[in-house]
Amino acid sequence: MDNEHKFDMLVVITPKDFSRLIDLYPRLIDSFPYGKVMFVSAPETSEIIANSSLKDKAWAVDENSLISFDDVHECIRKKMENILAGRDLPRGITGWYYQQFLKMQYAYLCKDEYYMVWDGDTIPCKQISMFQEESGKPYLDMKHEYHAEYFETMGVILPGFGKVIERSFISEHMLFRVDIMRKLIEDIEKNNNIPGTKFWEKIINAIPEDKIQSSAFSEFETYGTYTALKFMDVYKLREWHSFRQGGNFFDYKTISDRDFKWLSQDFEAISFEKGHEVREDNANLFDNPYYQEKLTPKQMLQAAQMEYKDGYKEVWADDMDAAKANTTSGSFLSGDVVPESPLKYLDRDTYKIYEALGDELTDRNVNQAYLCYENAEFLCQDENGRSDISSKKQELVESGAVNVNKTAFVVLSYNNLYFTQRCIESIYTNCNPDSYLLVIFDNGSTDGSQEWLAKWGDDHDEALIILNEENLGFSSGNNAACQYVPEGYDIFYLNNDTRMPANALFWMRMGLYSSDDVGGVGGLQSYADADQLLDVKFDLPEQYVEFGASHNVPMDIYLEEQSKLCGFAMMIRRKVYEATGGFDEQFNPGFLEDDDLSLRVRELGYKLLVCHNAYIYHAGSQSFIKRNDTNELFLKHREILLRKWSFDSSKYAVMSENELAYISNIAKKGYDTNSSFKFLHIGCGCGNMLGRIHLLYPNARLYGVEPNDDVRKFTISCVDVYKDINELPLDLSEFDFVARDLG
Repeated sequence: MDNEHKFDMLVVITPKDFSRLIDLYPRLIDSFPYGKVMFVSAPETSEIIANSSLKDKAWAVDENSLISFDDVHECIRKKMENILAGRDLPRGITGWYYQQFLKMQYAYLCKDEYYMVWDGDTIPCKQISMFQEESGKPYLDMKHEYHAEYFETMGVILPGFGKVIERSFISEHMLFRVDIMRKLIEDIEKNNNIPGTKFWEKIINAIPEDKIQSSAFSEFETYGTYTALKFMDVYKLREWHSFRQGGNFFDYKTISDRDFKWLSQDFEAISFEKGHEVREDNANLFDNPYYQEKLTPKQMLQAAQMEYKDGYKEVWADDMDAAKANTTSGSFLSGDVVPESPLKYLDRDTYKIYEALGDELTDRNVNQAYLCYENAEFLCQDENGRSDISSKKQELVESGAVNVNKTAFVVLSYNNLYFTQRCIESIYTNCNPDSYLLVIFDNGSTDGSQEWLAKWGDDHDEALIILNEENLGFSSGNNAACQYVPEGYDIFYLNNDTRMPANALFWMRMGLYSSDDVGGVGGLQSYADADQLLDVKFDLPEQYVEFGASHNVPMDIYLEEQSKLCGFAMMIRRKVYEATGGFDEQFNPGFLEDDDLSLRVRELGYKLLVCHNAYIYHAGSQSFIKRNDTNELFLKHREILLRKWSFDSSKYAVMSENELAYISNIAKKGYDTNSSFKFLHIGCGCGNMLGRIHLLYPNARLYGVEPNDDVRKFTISCVDVYKDINELPLDLSEFDFVARDLG
């Protein structure tokens, strides 16, 4: 139980609905460890509680002590006067808005820092946890849903506000921070362009009279969006799954502890909405022990949803086929981005390579084996073959030994729309949708990128699209984007002027999960310093992508330890990202922020690896190509690095052209991969040259000398580095190679 946070839960409900689900509320109360569960309702509910087993376990709050129902009813009646034409206003129309207003108004009675609101027809399947353990931050939970009218109303009550994240904050519950809710209400009430004085009057009057009956306001979307724009660092985002259609498959009168335990594999909660009942064709299906033993709740629901023509569908981040569900408009593909087959440049039997590699790795590295099966499953076009691979993958998962995060692409967009479109297209073509989340943060583009991304985002609920009004710079923009990434995802910073060839993402993940002490990985490109350069030249970008497909294949040795990584395509293990906090914003708008982050990862004791079979096409510095102060920026940021780390990473943590040429000469002298020799590098800096030699000649005995104490702290872990020549265990004459003064 979380002993640090104390707050109450508010359940706004009618007496009739309370009575309907009263037998399930002990589970709700037992699952909430933070404080009291209070039912906000008409006075009858208080009497029902007093005469039930919930006495002294649950509390009742008279709804009219917060806001008068009659006042809200009268306000809506006046708003709809012309439409009603003398008829009575149905109380149900008022009730929809009234319950939301009650949840907001409670902020002025609450004496705690937070209060939680929970839909009365929803029951937890497991213990409720609302704070991230690592950061202590509260969660804002997200689902896949979109209703345009909610954001139309929001734009009126809060001018300038609109949808900023492509998922929905409508998740049957929310943890409100009292001061933020009060500030939201105050900002609504300050809007003098809308009639009324109280926030709820202004919300009602902001909605066109012919849309009142369409339920045109959401307190969850409004609070979530307001927080995302004005208090983005307060919360952590989390993907939340509740079985909203639960009442169509389970009878609320007979659902058992066994059912809840089974559901808890994939769902946080289950809803029993009014009017839902178990149809004859759904009976003895989800609650059948035989099926529960064979299938997961997710598998069963996804199969059932294939028959849905209308209505809400539960969508998982990896469920591309259902990504357009629960939206008011839009198609799956936009004409500007047209994904192709992942086998465009691959053989149909390519999957067999990765399946065999998975078989080989099962006893050595279960995480890498899982990644191999996942990739083989993605590339396999044969239904029977894919089924066999899926079984192998599932067997690993059921062993409990797999501990692999999905990857969150964090793509910062600033103008250059064409590059962004091609980047998205390459990800959708060549990356397994089961393995990633795409997050695009537009940094105040002025070339039409924001308008295009808004439209594309409406069609792609599986991606997160954030449209920022101003250019925050590279460091701050990436940090802001990462605030939208749910937990359970490794961070992959990817420039928008890149294209992902086949298997690039796969091999980078293989590198990240090659060992627990790997903190970050990078790929190769044709626009880079020597450390991550693959020197190939073609006429067209697509030719580089085709080359990448042929290059990104299994290699006996493909991981090179280095002291820093280039930020064009930089993948960071999630717990390492949490520990570093992302980029240092002193380095805005750009240059050397990736050097600084690399050093902070190394300072924590983690290794950085370059994956030599993860080639990624990079056009190169499109955001800075029109600036005339790039040299001044570089020099300024180099001074910041010097102050932070007491050495120049652009000198000590890179491999020079001379060093690269020296390495090439080793092969010319007759040495090959199996050769054993002794190599000494005097003035080795952080050891980048030695790292490359270790990759090419794994049997070589490597030594370095670096007199600078600050630099030596960051030398790579695979070589022995000494302060002085006199400390070496061998005499200089015993080395086959002695390199010095290479610059």
